[in-house]
Amino acid sequence: MSGQLSRRGAVFGSLALPLLSLGMPRRAWAGERMVVSQYGVVLNSLPWAVAQSSGLLAKENTGVDGFVGANGGGAAVRNMLASDLPFAELSLPAAISAAQAGMDVRLVFSSVNNIGELSWVVPQDSPIKTLQDLKGKKLAYTSPRSTTEMILRIILTKAGIMDTVSIVPAGGIGAGITALNEGSVDAAPMVDPLLTTQASKYRVIIPVNQYIPDLCWSVGVTTPAFAAAHGDQIRSLILARRMALQLMQSDLPTAAAVYAKAWNINPQLAASLLPKFFKMNFWSQGNFNLAGLQTQVEGMHLVGQLKGPFDVTSLIDKSYLPADLQT
Repeated sequence: MSGQLSRRGAVFGSLALPLLSLGMPRRAWAGERMVVSQYGVVLNSLPWAVAQSSGLLAKENTGVDGFVGANGGGAAVRNMLASDLPFAELSLPAAISAAQAGMDVRLVFSSVNNIGELSWVVPQDSPIKTLQDLKGKKLAYTSPRSTTEMILRIILTKAGIMDTVSIVPAGGIGAGITALNEGSVDAAPMVDPLLTTQASKYRVIIPVNQYIPDLCWSVGVTTPAFAAAHGDQIRSLILARRMALQLMQSDLPTAAAVYAKAWNINPQLAASLLPKFFKMNFWSQGNFNLAGLQTQVEGMHLVGQLKGPFDVTSLIDKSYLPADLQT
């Protein structure tokens, strides 16, 4: 996962008008663009870039020839509902917030199993050596109600030190590192490629995957009306993404070339980073990691984005997944 993590949650009242048209006839599939939150920024979107560059989108007759990035949260949901193709890959908190606001949405695939390489770091010369050493310290996260805030609260709460630590929004990954360099905070979140290229300058103090091995934070979202009328298109898109993942694993140089071009990073660096994500089982084939879904719901409760019980499985429809992934 690279790039800035998006702010979660928004006001959904403006979504009502686009919803009115979802049951209406729509034009035939032809060169549509699909909304993918943080496309070309966060690494969960890489399979879509590979599917496009390899021709799999056309081969599987998906009707999609490109993608529209969104900053996440309500903006991503609004973009999806207002588009000709009300099917998108969005953050799970955005989808849950939409459902809580009365939007009729369904989750039809999962794109990730965990948070990837996200870690909190300290300067190499910091006296902080363990999680318990963070007591009395100040830690940065990206923005209020973001995935980074949720993750940080989960880890600190489970460690029993949440009440002893000060956490503050920095405004983004880069801003957090700047605050760390200036001494304004004692630890800050970091992702690749910086984790790799700056390893001599910073030391990982919270490797998130060691504390939270399951986290489903990005999912495929659509509406029941669209799915009922265009199930074949949804199935073809999910299949094209799965085939792109298989291509990425069998042909690393091709995947690295797409990664380098779409993310504008050095090709050799891209090739060195990708194996790490396969080793940590970062990408989902499409099936849902139920433990990961529950972790995300827990995080939403901790930041006040959810109040009271919420059954996230009530939003899931597995019928559009390949048969072997439906169990």
